[in-house]
Amino acid sequence: MPASAVGGRDTKPVDMASSRLPDQASLDQIGRHDRILLLQGPNGPFFFRLASLLLAKGCRVTKVNFNGGDDVFYRSGDIIRFTQPMVLWESFLRNLLAGRCIDAIVVFGTSRRHHRIAVRVAESLGIAFWAFEEGYVRPDYITLERGGVNADSPLGPLAMEGIPKLGNPAKPRKFQHSFRKMAAYSFWYFAGGMGGVRRYPHYRHHKPFGVHEVGQWVRAAYRKQVYRWQERELRERLLASDHPHFFLVALQVYNDSQIRVHSPWRRIEDFIEWTIHSFAEHAPAESVLVFKHHPMDRGHTDYAATIEACATRFGASGRIVYIHDAHLPSLLHRCMGLVTVNSTTGLQALFHRVPVIALGRCFYAKPGLTYQGSLDAFWNDPGAVNMKTYVRFRNYLVRVSQINSSFYADDMLLAMPERRGWNWHRRMPARLLCAFGLLAADTYSGRPWDIVATVNVLAAMLVG
Repeated sequence: MPASAVGGRDTKPVDMASSRLPDQASLDQIGRHDRILLLQGPNGPFFFRLASLLLAKGCRVTKVNFNGGDDVFYRSGDIIRFTQPMVLWESFLRNLLAGRCIDAIVVFGTSRRHHRIAVRVAESLGIAFWAFEEGYVRPDYITLERGGVNADSPLGPLAMEGIPKLGNPAKPRKFQHSFRKMAAYSFWYFAGGMGGVRRYPHYRHHKPFGVHEVGQWVRAAYRKQVYRWQERELRERLLASDHPHFFLVALQVYNDSQIRVHSPWRRIEDFIEWTIHSFAEHAPAESVLVFKHHPMDRGHTDYAATIEACATRFGASGRIVYIHDAHLPSLLHRCMGLVTVNSTTGLQALFHRVPVIALGRCFYAKPGLTYQGSLDAFWNDPGAVNMKTYVRFRNYLVRVSQINSSFYADDMLLAMPERRGWNWHRRMPARLLCAFGLLAADTYSGRPWDIVATVNVLAAMLVG
């Protein structure tokens, strides 16, 4: 973590030239408050470590735990456990804010019901509301904004004309094994949630605590290996030098609140149908439409049947492709344009000079930056990315909302010792159990069993 993110209060004289620039996003922005309330954070110890930093700066920190998963990673300090029905949360929160004289609320994501209520209460009382989110610029960044994130970001209503020109940000620090550590933290969070059901009888997580959910994540690990084998020829065709002219559609997680709350659709399936119909009716006959599955949704959904049915119904069979695990930057380098609802994949596409159309409410969908016409027209003339405009927006975005850190793998904030010395003969029984467990978890999916892919997956897990 940079010194500006973890140090004490700034007592240096203010430089008038730099004071005209927007504040650099950092944890110091939270540390300027005296009494801070933490609600739910990312899976893992990040909020506990954040509280330690804030306490060291002289802040008073209170944490609300909502389930057993919160208890696993935040176990000491001023903790209040909310065990009542959600209908009582607003009155509970107002009493807590008054009793502790809170002047700032901090959350991870603004779409969970208790966070949506909290932002409304904070606004009504004039209390600062800070929200973390996964980095808009990935990897190696996390997002911190005042007021909300994603579609609720304060960047949303800001016109390009109001964005100052800033220099390029410094080269960011890199973080290793972020996904692996996130998966481990999520496992223990989920286990704690299941174990704490009796203590928190009224809590409802956005991904239900239960054996079924565990099975879906186990299945996701298995499917990752299967798709890698099954889709190898398709990947080669799309990434070849003579690849077809294709448009890319970035699918989002099936229960993403950005779809349900900030788009014209309630389900991903509705968005798929709308997009295929438009493509079939208006896109050039030689072009192809590629749907890219969201990697975090691998074990929960499979849209193959929906996509095939829509392609047949709208007369686009043979022109619609569905892929799960191709390297996204490689696909972006080769596609003619990206279609998204409001995913931050759109920012990645702009970085690779790919025209983007965002069909939902989206903080970066601005004139001069993304395509502003209809989807029907986008297929024939997506235009070109104005890189000067993009760089101007990105530099401002990084300065005001991005912190060079990781929720899961920043050793300067989250020093977590790793266990070593697990010998091969000890790993093999676990690999056997894991391999056959993954196979068993996929049996209830209803998908055809590809024996060749299964053999290759098991061999890779046992030998690799």
